[in-house]
Amino acid sequence: MLCRAARIGRHAQRTGSLGGLSADGQSVACFGFKNATNSQRAAGYRFKSTVTPAAKDTSIPLNSKTQYTTEASADGKTLVTAFPNGLRITSEANPGHFAAVGVYVDAGSRYEDGSTSGYAHLMDRLAFRNSERFTSAEAMAAIEKLGGSIMSSSSRECIMYQAAVFPQDVPTAVKLLADTTLRPKFLPEDVGELQATVPWELQDVESKADMFLPEKLHEAAFRSGTLGNPLLCPIGQLHRATVDSLAEYHERWYRPERIVVAAIGVDHQQLINLCIDNGFADLAPSHPAPAADQSDSNGSWFRKILATGGANSRIAVPSCKSVYTGGTWFDSKPDVDFTQVYLGFKSAGIDNEHGLYVYAVLQMLLGGGGSFSAGGPGKGMYSRLYTRVLNQHAWIESCVAFHHCYTDAGLFGISASCRPRNEHALFDVIATEIEAVAATSGKRSSFRRPYASQEGASLFEVKRAKNQLKSNLLMNLESRMVQLEDLGRQIQVSGRKVPAEAMIQHIEAITPEDIRKGAAELLASPATVLAQGCLSDNQRSLKLAPLLQDGGWKLQSERDAIHKSFSFANFNCAFAFMTAVALQAEKMDHHPEWFNVYNRVDITLSTHDCQGLSSRDIDLATHIDEAAGKYISQN
Repeated sequence: MLCRAARIGRHAQRTGSLGGLSADGQSVACFGFKNATNSQRAAGYRFKSTVTPAAKDTSIPLNSKTQYTTEASADGKTLVTAFPNGLRITSEANPGHFAAVGVYVDAGSRYEDGSTSGYAHLMDRLAFRNSERFTSAEAMAAIEKLGGSIMSSSSRECIMYQAAVFPQDVPTAVKLLADTTLRPKFLPEDVGELQATVPWELQDVESKADMFLPEKLHEAAFRSGTLGNPLLCPIGQLHRATVDSLAEYHERWYRPERIVVAAIGVDHQQLINLCIDNGFADLAPSHPAPAADQSDSNGSWFRKILATGGANSRIAVPSCKSVYTGGTWFDSKPDVDFTQVYLGFKSAGIDNEHGLYVYAVLQMLLGGGGSFSAGGPGKGMYSRLYTRVLNQHAWIESCVAFHHCYTDAGLFGISASCRPRNEHALFDVIATEIEAVAATSGKRSSFRRPYASQEGASLFEVKRAKNQLKSNLLMNLESRMVQLEDLGRQIQVSGRKVPAEAMIQHIEAITPEDIRKGAAELLASPATVLAQGCLSDNQRSLKLAPLLQDGGWKLQSERDAIHKSFSFANFNCAFAFMTAVALQAEKMDHHPEWFNVYNRVDITLSTHDCQGLSSRDIDLATHIDEAAGKYISQN
């Protein structure tokens, strides 16, 4: 679940919040989002007004009357308007030179099945193209004229469309957002363009371990689907996507009870009028909403919509409940310099508010980074994964705690990288760190490293982690776009906005015992284990066999390398051979160790970055044999 307002973690990407991506995905944990099962008055809202505005002249057909009810938070900063069809509009009038507007749709990969897998990703890529009032060219021209920024993104639990513009350009931004979300036109040429470009995007993601491996982590951890569904559209599904199937997906999921319109720095009544003018209020819900009784001064229908996320909505509690299974995944990728490993466990979802804060503090306490990270305490240099892992093991390249958090589940763990052939030791090291935090104070665990004498988290460590978490939270909330996403997602998930002050109070309440229990609960669930890197022993033997058996290459006894001697008719042939090898080596950016005396050339191959053999050595040895055969046969 994405809530930009409270983003934390070493790899805070666009996925996250008080936690936070996702992008991607990385450290995610959203705070204060508790399913609203009680009335909104209990959540701090007060009744404000019920309005029936007159119909407006517009190119979008409107009903003659639109009813809505608005309430304000206890501090008066957050206004929330609900319409009988389930649509919710929320705003905060924070002053600033820019205004921010967003539309948040409760849809994403966790809701998809085999026939729609990856469609949320395609909807994201089709944003701001052809629609009822804009062609692709016109939409692009309007966006360029705004001078701000406008974007869309899809995640596991939300498809969001956001714009940051000057206040006078808010009407144009809302018009663009309304057309791309409510009235898109799916044309064959647009679908064809997607089918041509998305494969390149998938290849790019697969080449980047920090983006690709978290996806595989979810796939292994939630093997029954939901949160394990692919975030990006699979190639096979991409070619089955049609204009009709995309239109059907849009009709199914872009319903008013699943939509929240949010704004920062925009007058609330202006936002309501803009949404009415652009057709948001006249969307038909999935199921007919109960008729609104204007005489009901208590606004009971409003509170029902606000508390549940819309008539017959599934926002508060997703119908497709996630099931954590744990699992393993290994990918042999010998051309990389470092082996990447992930160790994950089931953690708290947004429906476990206290657990969210516990794991966010634990993430800060573990911290971590890379072996070349620079900075002081504010960058986590005194976190456990720095002082007890990176500073103790020179062969470990990076080690970082992560937390991915969603409505009803979370995934907490540690990602790390190391030199090849140290994978098993690395898993032991990172598992030890989680086990150490879970240990009862004063009792030594059987897996502890000799240098790590302290068991459990000390009061000082917890206090430092909480201070760092609060600092990250407040710094992120200085961003207008973070404020916008936080507001929209909080209203969408729980129907209420939890202010930063309340989040700070929750953080302050966390104790070392809470951290110990949280770590112990992690270890009670099945582990999710991932690894990607150099050759396994079996694959290594298979690839080396042709070179060792028929090619004349030999393994060296004193190091992990292969060696071969070549003899030519004369020095000219030997030099020509070396020139051909040099050109190939430069092309591969992988160079041999060699020695030449007259007609003899001795070559040794090993990958220094890996401190041993890699597939690059095998590929270069094959090219060397081909070149040698050419020059030997000429003489």
